[in-house]
Amino acid sequence: MLSLAIAGAEAISAVAALALVYSTLKPCRASSVPYLLGVPAGFGLMTIAFLANVVFYVADPPSGGLLLGAVFLLMQTYGILFLALTYARRTRLKFIGESVSIEFAIPSLITIVVVSNVLLSGSTTTFPNAVPQSMGLSLRVVMALAALYLLYETGRNWSLTKRASEGFVIGGFALLFIEQLGFIFVAILGELAAFVGYEGRIIGLLILIAATYVGIRKGDFTTGLKRLGLTAPAH
Repeated sequence: MLSLAIAGAEAISAVAALALVYSTLKPCRASSVPYLLGVPAGFGLMTIAFLANVVFYVADPPSGGLLLGAVFLLMQTYGILFLALTYARRTRLKFIGESVSIEFAIPSLITIVVVSNVLLSGSTTTFPNAVPQSMGLSLRVVMALAALYLLYETGRNWSLTKRASEGFVIGGFALLFIEQLGFIFVAILGELAAFVGYEGRIIGLLILIAATYVGIRKGDFTTGLKRLGLTAPAH
């Protein structure tokens, strides 16, 4: 029953992330700023990761569960990193937002460390418990830092985000940060922390959906970007 409940939460997460791909793709494409496509790409990677988790929670995991578990967790990490790096570039955050090389180096370094850990660990456990605790914790910390940065960027210009959508986007990213905190403390608090993690993720994604759908007229490609805080001035 617990596996089915988790699979249901992952399925809801996948649908919500896919809705965000759809709601952000057209505005970002219409902006004529190529790197803004990192926003729908980030939600797209999250969608794939969540869908993969649904499959593995309702079916017998195939061989190579350890490697696949790491890959899917990495995909979710890449998703939120895509969002964070897009905001950094849009607002020209010092060093990171001004250097494409650094932006490529961050996910590349994370990939090398995680995949090397998987290949050298020799663990025989199966997915979804395949990813070693230290590895999962490390990736959750990366995602928490990325969500915290998104919270900072959208809150940095509070007057702008509040005027655009009452600041809902800030609440959305705050809940995605709480999601990661929940999963980080699973080892200590158990199922309660996992519940907080899934609850934070789902509600956070739903708030972002509301910010990018509600009250936006067809063909309006600027309001959604304003509500997401992507029109904020550079640092």
